Amino acid sequence: MNEPAMEHLYQIMTLILSENQCHKFVRIAKDKGIRSGIIILGRGTVKNATLNLLGIKSEKKEIVSILLENEKAKELLDHFTKELLLNEPGHGIAYTTPVITADRITSGQQGTLDTMQGMEDESMFKKLTVVVNRGMAEEVMDIARKSGVTGGTIMHGRGTGSEFTTKLLGMEIEPEKELVMILMPNDLIDKVVNDLFQELQLNNPGNGILFVEPVLDVRGLFGSHRKNNDS
Repeated sequence: MNEPAMEHLYQIMTLILSENQCHKFVRIAKDKGIRSGIIILGRGTVKNATLNLLGIKSEKKEIVSILLENEKAKELLDHFTKELLLNEPGHGIAYTTPVITADRITSGQQGTLDTMQGMEDESMFKKLTVVVNRGMAEEVMDIARKSGVTGGTIMHGRGTGSEFTTKLLGMEIEPEKELVMILMPNDLIDKVVNDLFQELQLNNPGNGILFVEPVLDVRGLFGSHRKNNDS
């Protein structure tokens, strides 16, 4: 592992929180000197008998993403875990994913790339993102649950270039997209990806795309597939 390359590595910390927890996070982040980030509105997928009886099919979530220097990520993740009580069920989820600046890639820094590969190899969890047309997110979750997934987060987005595509092909294409984000252990990812690819027929253009990212550390996941990586 090339140690100097670590100075140029960053991590993105993502937190999936309720509205109240998100307000608390913002206050804590300011106290820690964090002044910038991105907040996206989403909804958690719910499989709870009581909520279903009440007609509540989803719950509002706020997805916060902040860019951190690699050496500070673990300390801040521990801090947010403690302050937001993420080790207790229902308080939210936080995880970190590795990133690398474009200049390090284009300049051919092999040591940095090797470090990134080593970080991915050590990851016990993966993040799966599926982008589909509006109205398809629940079908994605139904397939994922049959494959062993317990839950995920749905976000709404908008594709670029839709107007050009509409004029070019002479047909109307819905610009709005739904993004389904799911965290899962490594031993489940291949089955989920294969099942989604087959069931959604993602080999056909326009049906959607999916991609997988490594997760370096995760807090707040509970269930049969949870592994203890809080140390």
